[in-house]
Amino acid sequence: MAVVVVLFTSAVSLRYLVGEGTKAYGKSLLGCTLLIMTCVQYYQLWYAMLTLPVDFLSNAYRFDCLRSDKGGKVAMGDGSDHMVNPCFAHVNSTCVLSSGRVHLGAGMGMTSSYNVTELEGLNATSTEACVNDPASKSSYNGADIPRFLENMSERDCGGGLQSRCSLSQPCTPCEISRKGEFGARWSRCAMCSTSNLGKCSFVPEEGPYCYESATSRKVVPCTKCCTEPTLFFDGEGNCS
Repeated sequence: MAVVVVLFTSAVSLRYLVGEGTKAYGKSLLGCTLLIMTCVQYYQLWYAMLTLPVDFLSNAYRFDCLRSDKGGKVAMGDGSDHMVNPCFAHVNSTCVLSSGRVHLGAGMGMTSSYNVTELEGLNATSTEACVNDPASKSSYNGADIPRFLENMSERDCGGGLQSRCSLSQPCTPCEISRKGEFGARWSRCAMCSTSNLGKCSFVPEEGPYCYESATSRKVVPCTKCCTEPTLFFDGEGNCS
């Protein structure tokens, strides 16, 4: 309807400016019509770009965000010691060393850690032996357990978020004590260790800023930018 109104207005205006029925009138009206059609097409294209489906936006990730360690998260491609997944070769899992030796986990309901010292002559638990063997594999219930936390590099990056925890785009707290509060929104940051104390180096107006709670949009300075290597086991023995 808006296009029709604009065309009618243009026709009436040109009638008074150049006179109806003249060659100039016909050329001017044709030019205005093409200009209006072009503008409408560009408007429709721009509108479509700004109204992408929600599911697409939720899976849109900026490369600079994935590669960043904002708020203590894991950076894509970082293989540092504090990027080792604490669930790798956990007590219930199966560990296969590069030698081909298979070590079974303690199993459901058992609290003691299994040990390979006598079998391998190693002064280490099978978890340590598995971690120290760069070619070892770990799995539980048929599912591979990643050695590194790199799959956590998408933390706080969904929806095209930028590479810093700002006032307008705060991050989820790293502390493992907040896991239950934030639920599925929470995932591990880089592991706390002697080489990674989790200092956030907060700068006012720059960040990093974190959500104060899972039910509020209020933001506060992030206080800890690493996650303790504490393990959680669900009722089926899966580690998280």
